[in-house]
Amino acid sequence: MKKSTMVKAIINNAITVTAIESSALVQKAIKLHKLSPVAAIALGRALTMAALMSDDFKHTSDKLSATIKGGGPLGDITVAANGKGQVKGMVEHAVVQGTTNPDGTLNVGAAVGKNGTLTVIRDLGLKQNYGGTTRLISGEIAQDFAYYYAESEQQPCGITLGVGLDNKSCKSAGGVFVQVMPNCPPDLLWRVETIMYAMDEMSYQFDGSTAKEVINRFFGEFDLVFVDEKQITYKCGCSKRRMDNIIKSLGQEECQAILAEQGTIDIHCHFCNKTYTYNSEDVQSLFTVS
Repeated sequence: MKKSTMVKAIINNAITVTAIESSALVQKAIKLHKLSPVAAIALGRALTMAALMSDDFKHTSDKLSATIKGGGPLGDITVAANGKGQVKGMVEHAVVQGTTNPDGTLNVGAAVGKNGTLTVIRDLGLKQNYGGTTRLISGEIAQDFAYYYAESEQQPCGITLGVGLDNKSCKSAGGVFVQVMPNCPPDLLWRVETIMYAMDEMSYQFDGSTAKEVINRFFGEFDLVFVDEKQITYKCGCSKRRMDNIIKSLGQEECQAILAEQGTIDIHCHFCNKTYTYNSEDVQSLFTVS
């Protein structure tokens, strides 16, 4: 399975720059969900961001989820990532005919909508999960996550995400996530902000370039120290065992009622589009004590 590479660099012990070349993640999502172009771009940006957010995980059991409820024709978008370098995602309506901007690009914000919220939940193995909810400001994904960090986590940052398509395939994709430490000098922050504002559309920057090359291209004037590199894959954690447990949780009486009405019990995983089907014999075996 092809993987995407994510790297992190530190500038003057005051700013971290994390970048990922995520075309493999986006292409996997396109294949699994049969996404229309505007859905592929929206979900691809969100998957890229989920990967970038997972970079600070300390344990393989750490995980997060982010849900975008924009009110647009795409419906809800949900992405998740864990400390094993795995991400997954779904969009409520995978096939949507997008509108275009004056420059001919797809209007992702209109498809996502901006009359809604972005909710992030982190599970770091503590007594309680934590996160927050902020309003959407554009539906373009990157700006909405930057606003979330500023408002919910009080952390200034810069985010740029891009997905480039060739017909129905992902030609290139990637993102850059710049986070500012409390000790960052104002002049350094201004220089980095200037670079972020001048960045061209990210899908072009990652076309034929690695994440490390993109960081060097934009931030090479600084004394970069590369501190981490990891592989990220699109992987759904569903399994027959997990679905068996869901069936058991329904109880035998409820299962029999569903079987009597429908003939089978079907459980569909929205992250990988796989359906698990149980007939009466399957259900009976689950509730039979050996």
